[in-house]
Amino acid sequence: MKPEVVLLALFAGVMMTYGHALGESLSDIAKRIPNEFDGWKADGKWRYYDRKTLFQHIDGGAELYLAYRFREAIVRRYLKGKEMEIALDIYDMGTPDDAFGVFSVERLGEDVNIGQGSDYIEGLLRFWKGRFFVSILTRLETNETKSAVMKLGSVVAKAIGETGKLTKLISILPRDGLKEKSICFMRKHTILNRVYFIADKNILGLGDDTECVIARYEQGNKGAYLLIIRYSDAKSASKALNRFITSYIPEAKRSKVALLEDGKYVASDLYGQFLLIALDATEKEFALKLIETARKKLKEVGM
Repeated sequence: MKPEVVLLALFAGVMMTYGHALGESLSDIAKRIPNEFDGWKADGKWRYYDRKTLFQHIDGGAELYLAYRFREAIVRRYLKGKEMEIALDIYDMGTPDDAFGVFSVERLGEDVNIGQGSDYIEGLLRFWKGRFFVSILTRLETNETKSAVMKLGSVVAKAIGETGKLTKLISILPRDGLKEKSICFMRKHTILNRVYFIADKNILGLGDDTECVIARYEQGNKGAYLLIIRYSDAKSASKALNRFITSYIPEAKRSKVALLEDGKYVASDLYGQFLLIALDATEKEFALKLIETARKKLKEVGM
C-alpha cells in the first residue's frame, strides 16, 4: 500500500475516533428536530448561545447553568395561531453529571418518562439525556398545548442519540429513608445554598474540580440531609472539614457531632478525599448512622 494511502487511512481512523469521543453536537441534534409538527411551526432559525452570551437569553437565570460545565445552547419557538407558543431550549452541559445537576435543582412536578429523567408541571417540561438538558415551556397550558409539549419533548429526546452514566456518588447515598426526588448534584456553593443554605462564603471550597451530592432522608419522625463531597485529594477534603467546623460548628472541634440552637444535629467525617456531612438531623444517632452507612458504601465500591 502506498505511503499516502496509509496516512489517509490513519487520519480517517483518528478523526472517527476523535469525533466519537466528542459525541454528537447541538447542530447534529437540531437537524433531527422538525420545523413543523401538528400545525405548530418554528419561528425562524435556531439561536445559539454560549457562556459569554447566555445572559442575553435568560438574564437572571444564566447563573444556574454557568455554575455547571455549560458549553452552549440552542433555542427556538414554535407557534400555532395567534396566541399559542412553545419555547424550546436545549443545553449542552458538558457531562451527564452536569445535565442531571441542572435538572435536579428544581423537581416540583411529575415524571413523564421522557429522556433519562423528566419533570412536568404547569406547562413546563424539563428533562435530561446524556450531557444535554432540555426545557420546553408553554405559558398558556391547555390540553392541546400540553399534548404538544409532550410530543415535542419525545421528539427531542429521540433526537438526542447519546445517554450517560451518573457519578458514583449517587450510588453512595444510603437507600433507607432516601427521598429520591431530593437528590441534587452540584459543583458550586451557590447551588448548594439554593438547596440547603450553608454560608454566604464558600467555606466548603466547592468549585469546578469538586463533585457534590445532597439528599433528604425521612424515617418516621426522623429526618436529615446528607451531603457528600469529593475533592481532588484527601488534603483538600481535610482543609474543607476544618473550615466547616471552624465556621459552622465550632463547638464540634473535639467531636464529630454538634447540637445547634434550633435543636437539630450536624455531624461530619472524612473518608480519604470525601467529606461527609449530615445536616438538620432530628436525632444524633440518625445523623451518625447516615454518615457511617455512606462510609461503608465508599469502602465497598473502592472509592
